[in-house]
Amino acid sequence: MQNVNVNRESRAFREAGFTLVEMLIALLVFGTISAAAFSLMSQNTPVFNQQQNQAGLNIAMRNAVAQIQADMVNGGAGYYNGLNVPNWPVSVVINNNVVLSSGNCATGTTYGSSCFDSFTVIASDPATTAVNPLADVSGSLPVTPGSCNLSPASTNTSVDHDIYVLPPSSGGFQLYDQIMLVKSDGSAYTTVRLTGVSNVTVGGTAYVKLSHSSLTIAPLAGPSPPATNGGTNVVADDPTGMSVNSGDQTVDKFCATDYIIRLLPVQYCVDTTTDPTNPTLRRQNLVGLAATPLCASGTALANQIIGFKVGATVTASSAGNDLNVYNFNSQTFGTGPNGNDYTQIHSVMVSMIGRTTPNPDPSYLFRNTFDGGPYQIQGASVVVNPRNMNF
Repeated sequence: MQNVNVNRESRAFREAGFTLVEMLIALLVFGTISAAAFSLMSQNTPVFNQQQNQAGLNIAMRNAVAQIQADMVNGGAGYYNGLNVPNWPVSVVINNNVVLSSGNCATGTTYGSSCFDSFTVIASDPATTAVNPLADVSGSLPVTPGSCNLSPASTNTSVDHDIYVLPPSSGGFQLYDQIMLVKSDGSAYTTVRLTGVSNVTVGGTAYVKLSHSSLTIAPLAGPSPPATNGGTNVVADDPTGMSVNSGDQTVDKFCATDYIIRLLPVQYCVDTTTDPTNPTLRRQNLVGLAATPLCASGTALANQIIGFKVGATVTASSAGNDLNVYNFNSQTFGTGPNGNDYTQIHSVMVSMIGRTTPNPDPSYLFRNTFDGGPYQIQGASVVVNPRNMNF
C-alpha cells in the first residue's frame, strides 16, 4: 500500500507542469530572443524603407522619361495628314528659367520654380484631316480655288473673327481648340484659339465656321515699325507659345491653298505651388481649354523632382551658324520677340534630378553629396530628335 501511494505521488508531481522557476527562466530566454529580433527589425526597417523609396523613385523617373520620349518623338508625326508641306517647324516649344551663376534656385532643401523648365510638344490630331482656309466673311463664299482673301488679323481684340472651311473628311474641330494655319510651302504659320464652331450652308454648300481669337496685324511701313510681324498672339490665346515665341515666322494672311490643322499639344512642367516640399512633374493636355491651365492641373508623373532642365541644339544660332551644343537658355534660340524660336530647334535634351522623400528623423544620419539633404538622389536624362532630322 505504501508503494502504491508513493507511485501516485510521483505521477502527480510529474503531471503538475512547470515550476515557477522554470517559467521565469523560459520567459527570460523568450524575452531576450524577442528583444534581439525586434532590435534587428528596427535597425533594418529604415534601410528597407530607404531601398523601397529609392526603387520607387527610379521607377517613376524611368516612366516619366519614357513618356516624355514617346510624346516628343511623335510631336512631328501626323502633322502632314498626307500633305507634303516642306520646311515644317520642329514641334517643341521650350521655356527656360535661367539661374545666374551667382544665384541659387533652392532655399535649403526647398526648390523654387526657377529650378525648373517646361516645354510643350506641339502634336497634331491625326484623326482630323487638314482643311483649307477658304474665306473670312460669308459674303465671299463660295470662293474661287486658289484665291487669297483670308486675313484673320485685326486691331480690334474685343471681337472674334471667322474662318470658313469645308468639313474635314474625318475628325472635326471643337470649342477652344488651338489650330495652326500654315502656308502651303511651309514658309510661315500662325495659331489661334477657337471661340466657336458651327455649321453653316451658303449657296447650297455646307461649311464649318471657325470663330477665333484675334491676331496682331502686320507692322505698318515707316521709319520705326513694330518689332514683331503679323500673326502673333497674346499668351492667353496661345497656350503652346508658338506664335508668342517665334513672331518672325508668323504671318496674318492665308490663302485657300494653305492649310488649317487641329493641334493636340501636351505640356510638361513641375508643380511647386501645390506642395513646395514636393515638386511634382506633371503632364497635361492643352485641348479644349478656355484658358491656359495652371501646372497643378496636370497629371502627376513623378514626385520629389528637384531639377528639371530642357536644352536644345538649333539649326542656326543668332549669328547664323549651326549650334551643336545643348543650350539651356531659350533666349538664344532665335530672333523672335522673346527669343526661343522653336522653328530653329533640331534636337532636345531633357535632364531631371529626383530625390527620395526627405527623412526628418534626427537619427537618420545620411546626407547626400549633391545638396547635403537627408535623402537619396538620382538623375535621368534623354536626348530626343522630334523629327529624326540631321544637320
